[in-house]
Amino acid sequence: MLSAVAALAVMPSGVQPAAAAAAGPPAITSSFYVYGSFVDVCGLDATTECPLYNYAASQALAPAGGMTILDFGAPCFEPATLALGTQLFNSQSCTPDSTVVILAQAWLRGYQTNPKRSAAQPYVLVVGTSNSLTASLPGNAMTAAEMARHGEAWFKSVVDPTEAVAQSLPSHATIWAGNDIEQSSDGNWYDGATTSAWVDAYAAASGATKPCVPTRSGLLVDYGDYVPNRPGWSPAAVYHVAWQAAPACPMPEIYYTVNVAEWLSLNSYAEGAGLPQLHFTGVLSEDGAAGTLSSLAAWNALGAASGQAAPYLSVIGETGPIPPEVPDAPSAVTASSGPGLVNVSWSAPAWDGGAAVTSYTITVYEGSNLAQLVILSAFPAPEKAVLAGLAEGASYTFYVSANNRVGTSPKSLPSRTVEPSALVPSHRTTPG
Repeated sequence: MLSAVAALAVMPSGVQPAAAAAAGPPAITSSFYVYGSFVDVCGLDATTECPLYNYAASQALAPAGGMTILDFGAPCFEPATLALGTQLFNSQSCTPDSTVVILAQAWLRGYQTNPKRSAAQPYVLVVGTSNSLTASLPGNAMTAAEMARHGEAWFKSVVDPTEAVAQSLPSHATIWAGNDIEQSSDGNWYDGATTSAWVDAYAAASGATKPCVPTRSGLLVDYGDYVPNRPGWSPAAVYHVAWQAAPACPMPEIYYTVNVAEWLSLNSYAEGAGLPQLHFTGVLSEDGAAGTLSSLAAWNALGAASGQAAPYLSVIGETGPIPPEVPDAPSAVTASSGPGLVNVSWSAPAWDGGAAVTSYTITVYEGSNLAQLVILSAFPAPEKAVLAGLAEGASYTFYVSANNRVGTSPKSLPSRTVEPSALVPSHRTTPG
């Protein structure tokens, strides 16, 4: 581990360390992981029952503003519907973008009640995803094209709608995107090319450009961890996603002193390549947790080495483990009849209870009488089934429940009532 003195060796020429010390540290604000369990308690009208509402309502705020990052987790899509979303923490479901917006709105409502909120300078709320692989998809990974689609949608379906809500409130916050971009060789993070596909698609959709100031919406904070020489990453790739992309604003994780030297080496790379230097938007800290630097020590270490007074300093907080529960009910159950059979499909629960859904139970009723009970198991658990053995001309209704290692969810809302057909469709070949 390098000391702050060692980090000075990679300071780009022409930058004076005294600049950061003269400015003084910014106010410390809080950032948070978003857990899957928040889905059930942070609805459209949620207040004090929602942790996100309470975080915003009670945290310390300075007149000069500040920044909070809501880290929603890994990018994903729902395999059955292709709906884009994030795998929230402590969950293996893909929570859709439309729900992510509702969760961000809960924070905004809490912010309105905070007696220390400042109208003098916009507060920045970052709605963040990551470049982490996802357990909610078969194979645990998305392609570069899928990541690009996710990056575009992150602006159009999450950041822009959240900004519209924020602008309508008396004390609005400026909404930025965020991405926890890690350069790691442990197999849990996307490489530089795949991560760049997300960043470039977001940049094109948002049209946002620097400078990284709170009066500009739609910017993109990279609050990741740079570990040089990871497979699939080069200094050029990290420079691109953290700074070269038009809306990119680096807010490095400075948990240990060595992180300063790692991030400053990017400015050495830029100097050698004749590229502009990174200007650090802020510092993300764990504030002494598990032996890490305190938040002020982290900010001072980066400032002393870079000569920059980063305007934001935020502490990422963990609320502790959340015990798993039964899943939410599946939704959007549909049924369509065929010759002597019925096709049933549904969408996965918005929250899996904090433990992966391992099977679904289909309950079939003929009127008020139980006609069939079918359990489907696989990984990932299927979201459609063909049910045979139903009487032609009888009327059936279908309910679906989700199962994880804790238990079984409530039943879904019923499908429409359908009757298996007695007719087998004919197949004709039309001459070409």
